Amino acid sequence: MPSSFPSPFVITVGVPKGGDCKTWTAFNVSSRLGFWGHDVVAIDSNPMHDLWKDHQSLAQQGIWPRFEVIAHDPLDPHGNQTDTLDVSSQRHRDFIVYDTSQYVQLRTTRWAWTYCNLMILPVCPYAAQIPNYMEALQLYLALPAPRAPILVLPCRVRVLKNSVPQRRLEDLLSFLAEQGCIVPPFKGHYQIPESETIAAQDTRWIFSETVYEGKKRILHPDLITRVDISLAWIKMEIERLYGSFPAPRLAPVSMNHREEMLGQLAREFAQRNSEEGRAAARQAV
Repeated sequence: MPSSFPSPFVITVGVPKGGDCKTWTAFNVSSRLGFWGHDVVAIDSNPMHDLWKDHQSLAQQGIWPRFEVIAHDPLDPHGNQTDTLDVSSQRHRDFIVYDTSQYVQLRTTRWAWTYCNLMILPVCPYAAQIPNYMEALQLYLALPAPRAPILVLPCRVRVLKNSVPQRRLEDLLSFLAEQGCIVPPFKGHYQIPESETIAAQDTRWIFSETVYEGKKRILHPDLITRVDISLAWIKMEIERLYGSFPAPRLAPVSMNHREEMLGQLAREFAQRNSEEGRAAARQAV
């Protein structure tokens, strides 16, 4: 236990495998921290920069998801590794969230895995992926001590009771708990489920609105509630380990009324653009 809450608090999302909800997790954890009123920046160190692209897509819709993004290329145009990102200019933030590449051999990824306060390991109920989670644990334990706690976040959970994939996931969670990882105390019905609607969204943000075949597609409130259960649990575990969160810098955003929430985020986006425009004009003078 540290004597005070780390500032900034660094969260790294990492799995040595692509397509396992790293960017989805990093985006929604960052947004939820921002909804709670905290100053958050996400570092997109994945070469494809999907998190940054999603953030830009929402900006084109006039929406600020309550966090900033910095895109960092782990490789230069010639394929050589770049230096780790200097985040000294981000020390004023409450939280820094790293979306890392699947390759721990990359300098930036290894740095984010080593120097974090919490490591989030998203896992899915696919038996073929289990070796990747075992490799993630082995790689992480091989890093120099002291290491941050590992929190295991189940995603794409099958809601069908007693399904073989779900039982294997529960076995995996039990094994990871025995290795010292933090696993959710609630069962699969309350975990983040497999969803065709999530797969059809244009961005990874859980509040995205996608129009397809003339209809607006959004996530069902029950599904958003299940996601929020996991996000609230992450906050609870951080506070258990490190103490109370810092005081919010912004007014928290309520999710009770979707249209009011989106309206507030649109107004904040417009205000931020206006302030940035005035700042740029002052610098030009």
